[in-house]
Amino acid sequence: MNRILDYEVTVIGAGMAGVCAALAAARAGRRTLLVQDRPVPGGNAGGEIGVRIQGTDELGHYRYSRETGILNEIFERNAAFPNPFESPSILSLVLWRMLREEAKLTVMYNCSAFHPTVENQSIVSVELHQGTTEFRGTVRSALFIDCSGDGRVAAEAGAGFLLGREDKTCFGEELAPDRADLRTMGSTVYFKVRDAGRPVPFRAPDWAPRFESDADFPGALADCPHSLTALTGTTGGYWWIEYGGELDSFRDAEEVRDALYGYALGVWDHIKNRGEHGAENFVLESIGSVPGRRESRRFLGDYVLTQQDIESLRIFPDAVAYGGWHLDLHHPKGITASPERYWNGRLLQGRYTIPYRSLYSKDIANLLLAGRNISASHVAFGSTRVMATCALMGQAAGNAAALCLEKSCTPRQLNERIGELQQRLLEQDCYLPGVARSPGALDPDRVAATSEASLHLPGGDEEYEIPGAIAQSFLCGETAPERAHIRLANRSGRTAQVRISLLAGRCVDDFTAIEPLRQRDFTCNPGEENFEFAWGAGVLEANHSYFLKLETDSAGIFCPYTRAEFPATQAGKREGQVFEPERKFIRRIRGTFGIRLQPETGPFGAAQVLSGINRTECAANLWISADGLPQSLVLEWDKPTGEISGVDAVFDNQLDRTFSEWCAGGVAPSLVKHFRITAELDGGEVTLYENRDNAARVVRCDFNRPVRALTRLTVTVLETHGAPRAAVVSLRVR
Repeated sequence: MNRILDYEVTVIGAGMAGVCAALAAARAGRRTLLVQDRPVPGGNAGGEIGVRIQGTDELGHYRYSRETGILNEIFERNAAFPNPFESPSILSLVLWRMLREEAKLTVMYNCSAFHPTVENQSIVSVELHQGTTEFRGTVRSALFIDCSGDGRVAAEAGAGFLLGREDKTCFGEELAPDRADLRTMGSTVYFKVRDAGRPVPFRAPDWAPRFESDADFPGALADCPHSLTALTGTTGGYWWIEYGGELDSFRDAEEVRDALYGYALGVWDHIKNRGEHGAENFVLESIGSVPGRRESRRFLGDYVLTQQDIESLRIFPDAVAYGGWHLDLHHPKGITASPERYWNGRLLQGRYTIPYRSLYSKDIANLLLAGRNISASHVAFGSTRVMATCALMGQAAGNAAALCLEKSCTPRQLNERIGELQQRLLEQDCYLPGVARSPGALDPDRVAATSEASLHLPGGDEEYEIPGAIAQSFLCGETAPERAHIRLANRSGRTAQVRISLLAGRCVDDFTAIEPLRQRDFTCNPGEENFEFAWGAGVLEANHSYFLKLETDSAGIFCPYTRAEFPATQAGKREGQVFEPERKFIRRIRGTFGIRLQPETGPFGAAQVLSGINRTECAANLWISADGLPQSLVLEWDKPTGEISGVDAVFDNQLDRTFSEWCAGGVAPSLVKHFRITAELDGGEVTLYENRDNAARVVRCDFNRPVRALTRLTVTVLETHGAPRAAVVSLRVR
């Protein structure tokens, strides 16, 4: 018997986009069904495939770009499970549990969705088949969100899509091919090895391709790093064992998987038996059961994201997500591309935004999209496809679906209320470049602090040779620096010239400015010498980002350097692009150059917690105290407040940590652990909320009783997870 299921929102696909979409819709109070055709959630990040979640921070190249919102919560839950070795299977378990906890959410695993019924350009229902339970039925919903990657339901519903590679003339993209074709990026299967403690032979099967030397790999192995370290981690695998881009993504899927097994074993045979790789004691432990598919259909919305949008770091007025992964285009031949280069693309110099108009179908009125199937060109897709970016799109789509139901409108009509959608995302600790959270009705008139830290560029305990150019960014507080002192060491044995420039950045991790505010050339004699670069008063403005750039054509010029990093700063060096070495710009390096600013500046004032922006960019958007705890923030009102039920707090959890650092380190040292909220009531100080063992970035602090007529509220940080000072991103009274 065909059963009929009724939900307000149906989400198809439980990769990172689908998980975040379903959680967002359910948490907004909408009865939501999540349909997953695999036994576990997580998609490419889950236990069947095992790819690390990557995103806008670009493997740490951009300090304040890590995604927040639901993805931050997933990272916290994964680290706390604990999952110190990044096990994809454990991550799937963490996601499974998070999904089960939502009262408004039902998940059907091992369930295929197909054959949508369409009436008046809207999906009325979708057929379901769950093999494990022999369930056959139909789900009816007001809204559908296709996060499946391949978009079978969207395609069968008649939604227009792009497939393959558009030519240069289609969107005017430099990186597009001269002629359009149906080629895509391929799929990858991961494998893992372990040290057996003794020599273990390996004999490849006769059906595995044979790679005699490194020259047999694309780019003569330049594009295919194959250290043993990559294979011994929990995820294992080489992303470049890729195949299928010249075949049909759907009809040839089984052939692609079979071929990938052969290529994986052929690569292992090369490492074990060809050349010196140190693999004598290593044994093949596992191989992925499901290839990770990179590309298939991309559905057309009211806007198609292009290379120009991404490379120009465009800020859209209807931005609902952001990205920053490079334009990462793989050769359709994958591992068989030898001797051609495997990669094509372009590194980025910051963050771009993703417009809401790319997250719904232009043809199907009630269909939203999130993940690698959004409205984007093939070239733009090279950046938007990574999982952390897909997760942000999922959270946006889930909230959009809930808001459509609330306002009785279609996804396209929601464009008229885009500000409401953006504010909901900001309330959930998402970050939207160029958009600030609106002031709250109960925001205090003032915020004072027991202390405020000064910006400090730590002195260098090492030396760093200037590779043509280095840079050091900083934020300016109310007191503006007027000069910088820099100690350089000239070990070249001859006189050299060094140019020091002061430039303005759009945010603290932006080194793109060309025109200097001030500039001076110095003669650097052999030995060590202190230099003073003065620009004077009135040049710098409060709550703006600046950077100092040091350039020299001489080798052997060293600047003091330390691996420590202070908030609201970033160090960088000039380097060539991976794809085009002749195109050079400054990118982040971990650490700080030993530059002393005078007078000291303090961008971490108490008022930063009311900025409406949840991370450091043009301003710190972060209060940091001086060393020593406890430290307090005091919120003050000129007139007695109405009823207050609680405070929403966001604490600093070091967003620039990589996924590996989250898993291995757990909680960031800067995160507040023990804090208390108090107020003057009934003639005495009353505790309204206390948390002694916090491990979350976002904390909803519900008071033990509602209070009225307050003029002061105090938030006291008594302990962190290791840092000597308090750090608070935002406080919102409600």
